[in-house]
Amino acid sequence: MNLKNRIVKAVVCFTIALTAISCNDDFNTVGDEIIGDVNFQNDSYIAYPTAVTKKLSAVQATNLPCNMLGIYVDPVYGKTEYSLLSQIEPPNYNPVFGENPVLDKVILSIPYYSELISTETNENEEIVNTYELDSVYGESTINLRIYRSNYFLSDFNPSMPEERKIYYSNDISTFSSLEGQLLADTLDFKPSAEEVLVEIDDDNDEDTPPQIQRLPPQLRIEFSEEIVNYFKQEIIDKEGQPELSNANNFRNYFRGIYIKTESASAGNMFKFDISEATITLQYTTDIRDIEDTNNDGSTDDTVRGQQEYVFSFTNNVINAISNTLNPDIEATYGPEEQGEISGEENIYLKGGEGSYGVLEFFNEPAFDENGDPVFNEEGEQITELEYLRNQEWLINEANLKIYVDQDKMVSGSNEPERIFIFNENTGSVLIDYFDGTNNESNPINSITNHLERLSRDADENGEFYKIRLTRHIIDVLNRDEDNVKLGIAVSQNVNITGLANGFNTPADEADRRIPFSSIVSHEGTILHGPGANVPESKRVKLEIFYTK
Repeated sequence: MNLKNRIVKAVVCFTIALTAISCNDDFNTVGDEIIGDVNFQNDSYIAYPTAVTKKLSAVQATNLPCNMLGIYVDPVYGKTEYSLLSQIEPPNYNPVFGENPVLDKVILSIPYYSELISTETNENEEIVNTYELDSVYGESTINLRIYRSNYFLSDFNPSMPEERKIYYSNDISTFSSLEGQLLADTLDFKPSAEEVLVEIDDDNDEDTPPQIQRLPPQLRIEFSEEIVNYFKQEIIDKEGQPELSNANNFRNYFRGIYIKTESASAGNMFKFDISEATITLQYTTDIRDIEDTNNDGSTDDTVRGQQEYVFSFTNNVINAISNTLNPDIEATYGPEEQGEISGEENIYLKGGEGSYGVLEFFNEPAFDENGDPVFNEEGEQITELEYLRNQEWLINEANLKIYVDQDKMVSGSNEPERIFIFNENTGSVLIDYFDGTNNESNPINSITNHLERLSRDADENGEFYKIRLTRHIIDVLNRDEDNVKLGIAVSQNVNITGLANGFNTPADEADRRIPFSSIVSHEGTILHGPGANVPESKRVKLEIFYTK
């Protein structure tokens, strides 16, 4: 794409004293020099990139910063199902369950992300906690089926034993004989913000009313009596056996838990911290009455006592992601094996096993401010990058603006509030990321100088994303840093900077480094590209403000 009419003259004279008041220091820095007390002429330059959309046929599904479970229906892209396969680990090996153990309950617990809003005392003098859920999406119910897994998850890559094995979002669909014993079948499930009340009985004191334990909102399933007996046979009765003697034996014996989600159409999805998930075996056994709970004056006799054996979800945890595209988007988005789409008209961003955009600047032939081609001393037309480096401008600010294609989007709360930009070659963040505005407790308002939130119109429809790239552009144009391709992706949490693996197509042998923050994002958007058929005011563009 040529550069005709790309230099927009502002021709405003100002002194550096006024600039110092109105601008950040970074905007006036070139190399290690600061502009002195001299009058300069301010101008701006607009650069248009080439753009493509890269689709991901699979993304890393282990070691995620958070996990997802359920079904999310995007009004544009369609339905995404999130299931979970995880190994579990006991609190200790070679357990001793005591004399005459009786397994009373087996409970699965997965806490939601929630915030305690208030604590009050009701008319019965009971404490009541009110919570607000976070990271829960969708209002319809789904079905959850929980199985014991029959599939062995290896820790190491067979072809490279020194490397930890990475599992991908589409691996679970290829696992044979995955579904073992059905442990629970929960119909019409939807996350609730209600606190969970649990009665705790004192088996040795029938006259004392049970205590009430108050737990934050969570998916809590108490398994049936049949499954309690199943766990007795599979765990309690294995005391002293090789199956419970060490981690390797146990992981081969009890290969994990598989949570499968199902829904005919719409559904709900929630994000959670897998390290907080547990399976608890509550049992009673004979214990020495060292506290004389029966008040008989002896601490040597035996009473029945309550004990717990708590399994954690750990080691290999895989989040399966399966997309069913809407027919309308599939027509333009293309089949799975089409790993790359031209971004001239639109750039498609979709979290999870979705897609990201790639922008490439300054590689087209150069034209000057009059629209004439620019040549070097050998008579060869130079690139835009060479032309801009030759100008030796003092760059004040550089902003990338990317507009939402509102005609193709269903605007509103389902639009991603943030997008993320990264070095497409390495997956790493740009230097502008370190802008001093990070907010760990409220990620939606973090890194906002570099990555502004979605700008919305009066009707709350998304208009554009603005990304400041001042320091990156200074490095490229004035310090001869590599002019790398830039990746853009949706992000639920811009504080997450870790890198994951992804594949463009099923035949792609080389994995790509992409941000974890995109994998754990469920939303999608459609952006305008830089093509000639896009209205000029809506084209993706980089605006560079400079001083001569």
